[in-house]
Amino acid sequence: MGGVDLQTAAAHLGVHYQTAYRWVRDGSLPAVKRGASYEIDEYDLERFRSARAEPVPPPRRSHVRSWAHQVDRLDGFLLEGDELGARQLVDRLREGGIDPVAICEELLAPVLHRIGDSWAAGRVSVAEEHRASAIVDRLLARIAVHPRGRPRGICVVATPVGEEHGIAAAMAALALRADRWQVHHLGTQVPDNDLVALARGITADLVVLSVTTPDARARADDVAAQLTAGGRRVLVGGAGQHLPELLSLARRG
Repeated sequence: MGGVDLQTAAAHLGVHYQTAYRWVRDGSLPAVKRGASYEIDEYDLERFRSARAEPVPPPRRSHVRSWAHQVDRLDGFLLEGDELGARQLVDRLREGGIDPVAICEELLAPVLHRIGDSWAAGRVSVAEEHRASAIVDRLLARIAVHPRGRPRGICVVATPVGEEHGIAAAMAALALRADRWQVHHLGTQVPDNDLVALARGITADLVVLSVTTPDARARADDVAAQLTAGGRRVLVGGAGQHLPELLSLARRG
């Protein structure tokens, strides 16, 4: 067989010239430089075309037999401060195709509840609880996904002044991003006026406020009243609520 230039090869493959050029540059498509252009052997071109036409098997998905067992393992890693062990456990689930919302609901949230109960009972120190929470915060960044597709809308996630716990809000932001919302996550203790101004400034379709105490709830309700008066939709979430419920309410629009 002879050879063809890159433009001809791109036409044969049904792609743009720049796409074929990228394949040449990364070594996927064998080519020989001839002056200022590239030449592709027709045999290599046909082999490459045939390989691309082969169906790609779906990624292998993991099945979690016992979330309770995974919670026990992660609890041990967190209390020991073993961030590498915690990372490896969560990475295996993520790489196995486990949905990030499921990882939050079935693993991370139960572990944090358990550690919180241990702190309340005096079995875990404040330092150990804070260390565990910090590790979980970094684990959330590892499982975050940003799917393609048209966004459902613009969403602000925050906690009001007086609410120091931010992991629930971080999980809400992660779940909403995974559900194709364009999320502005502001973190904890956001001043009322600043939060309201930002939500109005970006024309947010939805504002999600996360609270864990009665005082924070009252503050969130005040902020929600200001936002709804300006046409913003607001959801205030607290203890005992779950991410699938949040996503369902967010979609109702």
